[in-house]
Amino acid sequence: MQTKFLLPNKFKFWGWLIALPALALMILNIHFDFTFPFLNYAKKGIHHISFDNGFLFNIQYNNFTDEVGSILLLAGLLMIAFSKEKDEDERISRLRLESLLWAVFVNTIFIIISVIFFYSTLFLSIMAYNICTTLILFIIRFNLVLYFDRKNTNQSNI
Repeated sequence: MQTKFLLPNKFKFWGWLIALPALALMILNIHFDFTFPFLNYAKKGIHHISFDNGFLFNIQYNNFTDEVGSILLLAGLLMIAFSKEKDEDERISRLRLESLLWAVFVNTIFIIISVIFFYSTLFLSIMAYNICTTLILFIIRFNLVLYFDRKNTNQSNI
């Protein structure tokens, strides 16, 4: 079966190679304020500013560690999630679609619960984590379903 929009299988390896260090970087950045000094940006003549309006192309001071980490994490997760399996067929395509739908539904429930029960900066923190949760849920569920499907298929062939 010819599937559209899936990356070649070798991208899965590169996805893991990018996503795991990026995840560690993001955890360090969010919880321990870790930054790379070489990613600092300050507009000429400004060394410290107490208020930054954050609009596009109007940045006065920022460290881009979190932006780089987020982009690398998302790129790695996309490579993992949407790389073909070595034996990609219609059964695996069905499992992939079901897992993706399940991940979107579960993530939407998480968002609804967050909107109802969490406010202010805690809500913003939850939404920051939520950027990757759909992909993470999909990767976990798809690999679990694929594992159990292959296990059942091997047992029925014996």
